[in-house]
Amino acid sequence: MPMKDVIRICERLAPPGLATDGDNVGLVIGDPAARCSGVVTALDLTEGVVVAAVAARANLIVVHHPPIYYPLKRIDLSTPQGRLIAAVLRHGIAVYAMHTNLDFAPRGLNDYVARLVGLKNVRPTAGPGKAVYRIGSPGKGVTAAAFARQVKKALRISSARLYGDGGKVINKVAVCTGSGADLLADAQARGADLLLTGEVRHHNAMECAGRGMCMIDGGHLGTERPMAELVAAHIKKMMAKSGKRTRISSLYTEELFRDY
Repeated sequence: MPMKDVIRICERLAPPGLATDGDNVGLVIGDPAARCSGVVTALDLTEGVVVAAVAARANLIVVHHPPIYYPLKRIDLSTPQGRLIAAVLRHGIAVYAMHTNLDFAPRGLNDYVARLVGLKNVRPTAGPGKAVYRIGSPGKGVTAAAFARQVKKALRISSARLYGDGGKVINKVAVCTGSGADLLADAQARGADLLLTGEVRHHNAMECAGRGMCMIDGGHLGTERPMAELVAAHIKKMMAKSGKRTRISSLYTEELFRDY
């Protein structure tokens, strides 16, 4: 199957034009004219992901985070980034990135995670710039603490850190995967009383307390990890409709830390 056809399928889910300015989405490494022998989806490009792609005889890796974000002046094989670039080129593997365009897409990552954690009546909400997050209802009588436990189970994360009053009954939840804690004010203005995101910093926690809101930090990795299964399922569905076939697999990224 032509590589460009798989890329076209990815762009149906997350058009590149939805990405924030300067985000390096699309085909980051590789030849769009090549034939695709198989696809591996993963949150990040790592040595383990390259090994898995080689073992699966897949020559396309679709990731969330672009392995090349800032302009490169050199490819130094003594660095982790340099070794990864060399590895995919050595094995003839292309790398395609779906980042903020996937976050904001109508059936993208924010939408997928909002539904995954059990929210109902999920609707898109335009935030600052090009950001589009989600707001939904957790159901009647659900407390912040109960919802945090629900998030932990649904996302399969080791912890869901809750800021605010755990006994507060939550009516509306805003969801912005990855790093979205700066959306607190915007989410509250739109009626949300809890924000689910990752990478909550001290000043975000202080703002949350000052606003009387609740916030759940599921981690950057924890809230974005479902990307691999979302994209793999989309590619499989679109290929089935077109009658085309290729090997597709998604990789589960383990958390990068341990709680002691």
